[in-house]
Amino acid sequence: MIRILIVEDDTILSRLVVNWLKDAGMTSECVTSIREGFSRLKKTDYDLILSDLRLPDGSGIKILDWINDNRKQIPFIIMTKYGDVPTAVDAVKKGAVEFIEKPVHDIPLVEAIQKALDGRSQNTNDSKIIKRVSRAYQELVERAERVANYDLSVMIRGESGAGKEHIAHILHDKSARRNKPFVKVDCATITRELAASILFGHEKGAFTGADTDSKGLFREAEGGTLYFDEIGNLPIEAQRVLLRVLQERQYIPLGGTKEISCNVRVIAATNEDIEKAVDEGRFRFDLWQRVDEYTLEVPSLGDCPEDVLPLAEELLKRFNGEFHKTIEGFTDEAKKVLQSHRWPGNVRELKNVIRCAVVETTGSMIDAGSLILKAVPRKEKVFTLKDDEGEKRKIEQALVKAGNNLTKAAEILGVSRPTLYKKMEALGLK
Repeated sequence: MIRILIVEDDTILSRLVVNWLKDAGMTSECVTSIREGFSRLKKTDYDLILSDLRLPDGSGIKILDWINDNRKQIPFIIMTKYGDVPTAVDAVKKGAVEFIEKPVHDIPLVEAIQKALDGRSQNTNDSKIIKRVSRAYQELVERAERVANYDLSVMIRGESGAGKEHIAHILHDKSARRNKPFVKVDCATITRELAASILFGHEKGAFTGADTDSKGLFREAEGGTLYFDEIGNLPIEAQRVLLRVLQERQYIPLGGTKEISCNVRVIAATNEDIEKAVDEGRFRFDLWQRVDEYTLEVPSLGDCPEDVLPLAEELLKRFNGEFHKTIEGFTDEAKKVLQSHRWPGNVRELKNVIRCAVVETTGSMIDAGSLILKAVPRKEKVFTLKDDEGEKRKIEQALVKAGNNLTKAAEILGVSRPTLYKKMEALGLK
């Protein structure tokens, strides 16, 4: 069962939260100070920490600092009053997955916690998983290495858990910016109110509670790479300010008067149909053009079954070391199960399955019974540009069926009209 540590000196609020979480099928423990929080964290593993910002013995951010210093992968949510927004900004920059403004209400809180728990494996070491041997993935890596030295904005597309961040690291590590910072922007944590401060920083006195100057993520990434993870989640107001900076290569910190020049490379990643988001008005067309000067698409694990066993072997070695085990490998039946599964959660799902199997296994080999696979329906794939000649034929056939009507042809192919136009242009079709 999910176990949550609540660090809150308001005991009435704590009791309320405990009851809300119990109704949602989660267990929780409460402490009223940072000192007690540290004591529990040293003895017990928690799935998430929910902390007040202002506690009797200091700031709740000290707990987040401890998580980072000890390289723990524990989602951290901070609760704050309106006047504490500057500190909440710093918390998000340090890795807090969410900040919740008081007074706290049951449904938004439980939803925020469930969202954080669903995404808690996203910040683990997926970027270090490199043993993908399939031709499709190797071709992707070759393309990434080729474009790395060209200072283009790159859009990395792919399903959740497929390894988009690993490709972003390749683009950075193989570029002339490799010795400068690689800064990740978790777009899901950027709200309309915090966008300017998180991205561009603020000066002392810029707003209530801004007691000190704060560097933004653009300043932290200066000379290096700014990686916008799941850019489709960026609020439309944040898209506007981001577009201006990408156009002018200058920004003004919140509360400041002097423009600061910036020199960063932007890499964006998404598992969303950005063209559809543009059509629906959820994503700016002009920003899309700015961040998608070059596109890389990460193939799903389901499309590359030859990657499954090498990845599984690599993960087995990793978790053997982590859990102090000496499991030798997988039985033939277990291998068949691994290869026949569709892996809708991609590499992240495989990682979770192997981790659990290592924990469950008491013998020398992992058998099929130790592989706990979730029956999650896979999303239907949309038309993607992979094989030029094959895609040309598909487009031409769709155009014939649609009587050369681009809108109807796009519907037949399952893409938006701008996507079809872009693909036709790339293939030289008129």
